[in-house]
Amino acid sequence: MKKRLIALLTMMCVAVSLAACGGSATQEETTSDTTAETTTSSDASDSDLPSLEESFAADGEEVQSMLDAMQAQYEDQGISVKLYAEGDEMHYDFTIDNVVATEDTRSELTEALKAGTEASATSYYELAKTVKDSVSNDLVIVVLTFFDGEGNELYSQSFSSAEEAAAE
Repeated sequence: MKKRLIALLTMMCVAVSLAACGGSATQEETTSDTTAETTTSSDASDSDLPSLEESFAADGEEVQSMLDAMQAQYEDQGISVKLYAEGDEMHYDFTIDNVVATEDTRSELTEALKAGTEASATSYYELAKTVKDSVSNDLVIVVLTFFDGEGNELYSQSFSSAEEAAAE
């Protein structure tokens, strides 16, 4: 039980840092892809920007090395992370490799993940808004999904660039 709680607390800390890292990575991807376009025209429209999926698919060596380093950091903590974009959604799938939820622990784990995610909600809403300004999508939704070591979903929450963070 102690190992599970340590892993869960680590996961919450990682999720908070991911918001900052994910925003930086996406911003760097779109900055490198659009620098020429934005410097030649101050009235560049959203159609001049890459889509969210195109931004994630960028082959920039610097961006890929940043993502690889972030994934390696999580792996060192026993957490696998998958980053990808689908349509308007930017997905962060976390798998806590050394935790397997049982019927007795599932609700406790879910509540802890929910509390940690909601405590960082402002960061995720800001991330969605920042990324939205860097891509051609009219809306960006940051989707966090947490899985246990067997691939069972523990908790998922979405943060839209169109929504405001709840008042704290």
